[in-house]
Amino acid sequence: MTRSARLGPAAQAAEIDRVLTALGQRMGALSGGAAVAAVAQAAVHHVAGARWASVSVLARGRSRTLVATAPAAADADALQRDLGQGPLEDPTPAGAVQLVGDLARERRWPDFSARAAQRLGLAGLVVYRLPLPEEPGATVRLSMYSDTPDAFDAPALWAGSLLASHATQAVAAGHRRQQVQHREQALAAAREIGTAAGVLMARHRLDREGALQMLRTAGQETERSVGAVATEVIAAEARRPPPVPRGPSRTSPAP
Repeated sequence: MTRSARLGPAAQAAEIDRVLTALGQRMGALSGGAAVAAVAQAAVHHVAGARWASVSVLARGRSRTLVATAPAAADADALQRDLGQGPLEDPTPAGAVQLVGDLARERRWPDFSARAAQRLGLAGLVVYRLPLPEEPGATVRLSMYSDTPDAFDAPALWAGSLLASHATQAVAAGHRRQQVQHREQALAAAREIGTAAGVLMARHRLDREGALQMLRTAGQETERSVGAVATEVIAAEARRPPPVPRGPSRTSPAP
């Protein structure tokens, strides 16, 4: 039983407000994955009725679980993907909330309901969907699972909606960090390729296009990226001994 399950509605609201304030203060200091995990853990520890939780993303027709507080939550997400049915697989628009109070009474997803109850010990769940900013059509889903039926009351559902918003912000922040990292990596690779092309131009007396073509050809022949070949060219150049300076020529003495 979670600590929040022993609190009244007013006390639950006060605790969730405190938890959300703390999450907001920590969000900037946490990496994307750690921030998402912190939201999922907050759901389990501070939302009445939530035994397990997960955060997943649906983007470009592909669903994947980012974090899960326990194997039961990860297995419940995976079971829905495998069966192609369940709240996570339901074509519900972003912004919707799906509450299943008692899986034993649920008739929309018979295979999922039966297996989730029998294999995983699930009795109820609630799924929140929110659009992922800057990625049209993508959604972030916070799933909270219960091992008792009808576990989520109005204060719990309200708390879950606030945590779902935090989960979306954390996922979006993580995506932005990844985009920045990808741009930085692309710039670094471009610099290395330019340096390697300069080495080949000097060594083989090529123009820039000829040097770049040599890098591309080497990559195709060895099934490596141009960036990897460029790194090897630069490393090989660094290992080359410096040229031996040539001394002044000597002339033979006159007879």
